[in-house]
Amino acid sequence: MSMATFHAIAEVSEILRRTLDAGVQAIGASCIVHDLVSGPAVGMTLTLTLYEIAEDPSARNRPDLRVVVNNQVTSQRSPTALLLRYLITAWSGNISDDQVILGRAVQTLYEHAILSGPELAGTSLIAADEAIAITMIQQTIEDRTHVWRAYEKPYRLSINYEVRVVKIEASQAPRVVPQVRSRHLRHGLIEETP
Repeated sequence: MSMATFHAIAEVSEILRRTLDAGVQAIGASCIVHDLVSGPAVGMTLTLTLYEIAEDPSARNRPDLRVVVNNQVTSQRSPTALLLRYLITAWSGNISDDQVILGRAVQTLYEHAILSGPELAGTSLIAADEAIAITMIQQTIEDRTHVWRAYEKPYRLSINYEVRVVKIEASQAPRVVPQVRSRHLRHGLIEETP
């Protein structure tokens, strides 16, 4: 079974950039991945900023994966499952154009809320037969302001999205698990012999 590699975070950012770029090109804009440390060049630009990486709480403490191949049982750690949170901001220099760019970005991500198959081309996610879900995060203005404050920038109209579930495989090779050849029940205890 093939899983996404540690490149998955960067790959998801690039997949989102490609998806958004294709959507906003229709209105003469482009999308770039940006860290907001410096302001992007003003123009019909949409920035995609990864601002948080969190473990998916619903996928914590999953049991190891067991696979049987040619009567041999192997065990490998379950992949870690991540949630990626993005800030999407328009930088046209004109508030009306910013709103149009953001509207087109919302429309694009609504139409591509689940990305899978060919949309993941050129990444380790396609080999792992993954799908990623993109959802707008409902936040209060205070929560949005906190994100901007963390970048030491004044608040700017933006949209927050969450991408789930991004899985990253364990780097350890699968280990062979000895098979149980027989079991003995003695005085209420089960003894297994490998």
